[in-house]
Amino acid sequence: MSLRLSSLVACLALISTLQAADTRPNLNPGQWTFDNVSRMEGSAAFPEQRNTSSECITEADLDKGREFLGVEENCEIRSMDLTASRARYDLLCTQEGMEVEMQAEMQFSGDTLEGQANATMQTPIGPMRMRTEISGRRTGPCD
Repeated sequence: MSLRLSSLVACLALISTLQAADTRPNLNPGQWTFDNVSRMEGSAAFPEQRNTSSECITEADLDKGREFLGVEENCEIRSMDLTASRARYDLLCTQEGMEVEMQAEMQFSGDTLEGQANATMQTPIGPMRMRTEISGRRTGPCD
């Protein structure tokens, strides 16, 4: 499994949460740091993958609701339950010729967010499951 695919799953978990409905998540604008830890299960063992990214989220971004980042063309939202404090959803995405089914849950708490995403996929080397732990924290005003 490539780092690119695990990063995609982690990013989709966050992006989809913020764009799936017009409900504004309970997140404060500012500079955010996101940490993702992905673990693979399946017919082949892969080392744990860690990814850290930073992003400026503005008040205007949060006010866009569904249009905040736009739905990825290769993904379909199958179900969504979104409130200001949490999101639960199922996605079906196509990546590198594979279908990826993902179930995710996120909690929003103003200056922090936490969640997890579970993805299952059929790969050329057999079925794989990836669990991604996601955390985010506001680190201050945008740079």
